[in-house]
Order: sequence, then C-alpha cells, then structure tokens
Amino acid sequence: MTEETRRSALRRLVGPVRQSLTTRLALLALVVGTALIVILILVITARARTDIVAARTQVVVDDARQRISVFQAEVDMAASGGQEEVEQRVREELTREVSSSRSAGVVGVVLMRSPQEGQAAADSRPPSSGGAGLEEWASDPRLADEISPELRSQVRAAAPSDPPVKETVTLDARWAQGDRDVRGVVVGSTVVIEQAGTGQTHYEMYIVYTLQPEQQLVELVTRAMSLAAIGFLLLLILAVWLMTWSVLLPIRRTALAARRLADGFLDERLPERGDDEIAALARSFNDMADSLAKQIDNWERLSKVQRLFIADVSHELRTPLTSITLAAEQLDEARDEIDDPLALRSLDILHRELTRFRQLFDDLLAISLVDSGRVQLSLEEQDMTSLVSAVLADNQMHVSRYASKVRLYAPDEPVIAQMDTVRVERILRNLLINALEHAEGTPIDITVAGDDDAVAVRVRDHGVGMTPDVAVKVFDRFYRADPARQRTLGGSGLGLSISAEDAALHGGTLTAWGWPDDGASFLLTLPRVQGRGGEPGVLDGPGPLDVVPEDAPGVARAAVRVAVAPQVTRPGLPPWPASRRSDDDSRVLRGRRR
Repeated sequence: MTEETRRSALRRLVGPVRQSLTTRLALLALVVGTALIVILILVITARARTDIVAARTQVVVDDARQRISVFQAEVDMAASGGQEEVEQRVREELTREVSSSRSAGVVGVVLMRSPQEGQAAADSRPPSSGGAGLEEWASDPRLADEISPELRSQVRAAAPSDPPVKETVTLDARWAQGDRDVRGVVVGSTVVIEQAGTGQTHYEMYIVYTLQPEQQLVELVTRAMSLAAIGFLLLLILAVWLMTWSVLLPIRRTALAARRLADGFLDERLPERGDDEIAALARSFNDMADSLAKQIDNWERLSKVQRLFIADVSHELRTPLTSITLAAEQLDEARDEIDDPLALRSLDILHRELTRFRQLFDDLLAISLVDSGRVQLSLEEQDMTSLVSAVLADNQMHVSRYASKVRLYAPDEPVIAQMDTVRVERILRNLLINALEHAEGTPIDITVAGDDDAVAVRVRDHGVGMTPDVAVKVFDRFYRADPARQRTLGGSGLGLSISAEDAALHGGTLTAWGWPDDGASFLLTLPRVQGRGGEPGVLDGPGPLDVVPEDAPGVARAAVRVAVAPQVTRPGLPPWPASRRSDDDSRVLRGRRR
C-alpha cells in the first residue's frame, strides 16, 4: 500500500468523525467509558479477591487449628499404648483427617519429623505413605513439594501452644479440579507424639487447603461485572448519541435555516418552544432574520431609489447633452469663420469634454442597466480572434497616437464561443485603452487561446505596472491608482468595473496581475457555451491561459498575487421595476425629495 493510499484511507476514516459532532461525542464516551469501566473492574476485582481470600484464609486457619488440636488429643490418648499402637493410631487419625476434610477444601496432610530431634537428615528424604516406623507421612508424597523451607523454619520456631503458621502458595494443576494452577494455603504447626519407651517426639504437621472455589467465585464476579460493564457501556454510548442528536437537531435546523436565509429565503424562521437555551437560540435567530430582512428591504428600497435616480438623471441629461452636442458640432463646422484664438481653444476643450461626458453618460447607463438585473445577452457564435482584430482596427488611431506596438498572438484555427459581441467588444476595448494609457510607448502583447471548455484573451503591457495591492482594487468603481495621472482616452473610471460586470454576465472571469516597472496583465476567460435561457455559462478548470505572463520576473512569480474581479451579478435582488414611473417608486422619490 502506497503512502497516498494510506492517507486516502485515513481521510475516509477520519472524515465522518470530523464532520459529525455526534460521532465524536459517541467515540469520546466509548473511550472514556471503557477506561473508567476497566479501572473500576480492576479495582473492584482486586478488592473482592483480597477480601474473599483474607476471609477464607482466616476460616482455613481456624479449621486447621481445630483439626490439629483434635489430632493432638487423639494422639495423646494413645500414648499409653505400645509403639505399634501409637503409630497405627497416628496413621488412622491422619487418614481420617484427610477423608473427613475434603469438603473443607483440604488437599492433603503432611507429617514431617522435626530436625530438633537430632534427625536433620530426614528433612531431605521424601515422605512416604507408610512404613515400619513412624518417620514421616503424607497423604500424597508430592505434597511435600508445596511446603517451602521458609514455612518450615517458621513452624520450627513456634512453640506447640502457638497459633498455626500459614503461607499462601500456588498449587499445581494436579491438585485442582481443572487444567491450570490455583491458589492455596498451607497451614503448619508443631505436634508432639509420645511413645512408650521413647518419650516425646516433635513433628511438623501441615494441612494443605485449596482456594479454587474462592478463585472461581472471583472469576465469576469478574465475568459478571465485565458483561454488565459492556452492556452499560453500550447503553451509555446509545444514551450519549441520542442525547447529542436531540441537542444538535435544533442546531442542524438552525444551520439549515441560516443556509436558506443566505440563499435569499428571507421568510425562513425557527419554531420557538420553551425557555431553555435552544429556545433562546431560536429567538435570537428569528430576531436576526427579522432585522436582516428589514435591512435588506431598506437596502432594496435605497437601491431602487439610487437606480431610479441614475436612470432619471441619465434620461433628463440626454436631451440637453444632445442639444449641446449639436451646438458644438455647428460651432465646429463654422470653425473657419472664428478668428479669435481663445474661442477656438474653447471650442476644442468643449468638444473634448463633451466626448468624455458622453462616455461617462454611456458608462452610467451601462452600470444602471446591470444593477437593474434586467440585462439580456444577445448571444451569437463568434471567433474571438476576429473580434480582437476588429477592436484593434477600430482603435488603430489611438494605437498610432501612443506609438505602442501591439503584437497579436492567436492560433491558426478559429476560437469560437457563444458571446454577446457588443459586450465582449467593450471589454476588449477597455482593456486595450487601459494598456495604451499605462504602456508609455512600450509593446503590448495580446494573446488569444482556447480549449474544450473556454476561450481566453490576455492583454499584457510593459509599462509602469502596478503593485499587488493596487491590482486587488482595479475593478472597483471610480478607483484610480494614481489620482494625479491624467486620463486621455478613458474618463469615467468605470471601464474595468463595467468589463468585470460584462464578464460575469457571461459566467466568465476577469483577472489582473501587475508588478512595478514591469507592466500589467489582464486576462478575460469566457466559457465556450452559455447557459439555457440566457443563464451564464460555467467555467470548468483554470482556463487555457494564465494571467501571469511567461516573461514575468522571478520575484513577481514568487510573490504572485492575482486580483479576481468579483461576481457582480445579483440574482437574489428583485428585478428592476417595469416602469420607473410606477406609483410605489414615485412615492419613494417624492419622500426622498422632501
């Protein structure tokens, strides 16, 4: 498995966790609950094992003390007999002890001669199950292996009247009813056997008990607690999930309502139930939606007033502008009859300013039309290379005036796309005029390219350029990077803004790049096919050209910052009123004028 495959698998695994708070809380409850339950089971099991073993050990010690006392009494009663009678009585008592104590958990009994009698060598001999003399005895010879030297030392150090000595051991599986080792307790004490003719002999008596029932009880409790803990953990996870889901459900509804509100459904509201935090959230959202709807309504009204004002001013200025233009043309035709140089100079200024005024007037009309939302594209299939050539031919006078060499780079085959020819021509003219104004006589490169989905035109000059901060603002209305710079071809400061509007109406983009003293570059990218019913087309991918030219300096590429014209279409706004003299808008205007 490659590294990329592992990362992809990890993203698929972690993705649902990152996207769902309910899943994260359920996993957190699983981890925390498991840790707490494991700790609880370990603590309770250890405590139960300690208490059960301690209680059982005490019972075992008491039982061993009683059995050793009974054995000592029975042996004392047989002391008046002969040696064989005493030995026979001892073996009988030991056998009876083993047979009668099975129900008490006794595994076996071991009787060893004490080294205090001068027979230390007997300690190393294995016990036997009988013999001619009373040496050592064990219900099973292998039990001697369970008695440690430490325990024997403690038993030898204790007096016969002292309490028995105990030791916890691990018994081999052969002493348990199973196939694994179990815990056990060995209880030892000193007994005195008196024989006629030989006197008193000290022996060590050991009774071996098993704790298998107690160990099974602890295991049973552990299993029961584990099963109960698993069930409790599942219930905990389910409860946390249900609780989180019920708490987050209103939040999801709020998020959905906020998304619908952002999409323009201003009547979206949340139900208000109760007085808790969720109800407070719903009330806050509804208050925000009411306030937002009110503000948008006020903004729409102001926007209508603004658009109506621009339309009315444009309409009212059309007649005097036409009259002044006609008068200026009449004066220009009579230029030969004017002898006063000052009057001729004034006539030239009047003619130039009228041209700029008409350009500003046309730009304002274009902006107001776009703002109204009533723009309808007149689409036709057009070759972008031919359109660029036509724009260059129409503006050849300006190109010659600025002495900038325009170099056109276009493919041999046509670059066909659906477009509104008038609007695209306006975009190309604005980009060309902008490049001529800032090229300062340097060459201007115009590149046309296309791919399966889009067509693109890049206008690149090698003039004064612009900083990345200026490039971000070039599409703002009336923005000028250098207010002191004189405009000779443009005039309104709306050219690039209108170009951005026209590009957005086609579903395209208009981007800008610049670097001080290394020129600027503007890239127009349009989809080849527009949407149905006049809807804008859709761009898939970056397009056939990059706004940063190939001859850009390395430092400019390292610190590249591209400005993208905002998508200025406003589908959420109400349409422009059919008549700007409608009763509602007339009342708004009258109220504004008062």
